Amino acid sequence: MPPLKTHCAISRKRTGDDFAELHKWIDEPTSRLGYDHRERRHHFTEDEKSRIKRYWDAKKEGLGEKAIIEWLFHIALDNLTTAFKMSSKSFSYGPKTYNLMQFGLSKSGFIHCNFDRVDEHQLDFIFEDELEEDYY
Repeated sequence: MPPLKTHCAISRKRTGDDFAELHKWIDEPTSRLGYDHRERRHHFTEDEKSRIKRYWDAKKEGLGEKAIIEWLFHIALDNLTTAFKMSSKSFSYGPKTYNLMQFGLSKSGFIHCNFDRVDEHQLDFIFEDELEEDYY
């Protein structure tokens, strides 16, 4: 699971706001539940969606929609990170333990995917602009 700093940096890059309060709230049950904290606030439900929208719209009209989207990105990133870690430990994945993933989402619902495996230095080079701006 990415740390708070990473979630906030990605939100800031995407929206201009780090949504730190939202990310802290999403992961708050960690202190009590550990890894099982994902049983709370990590599943899309209409009730949770409405709760987030109401709270963030009360802070600033229109911010609720962004908060919902950032919540969904948070959940997705947590799950991608877990899948990567699990594939890294699995012998069955071997050289297909990809650490560079690109997704393109079309309005038709089609998802375009590219996967690659690169060394850590190459990842740093690919994302050097983000590293310089302290995104991660």
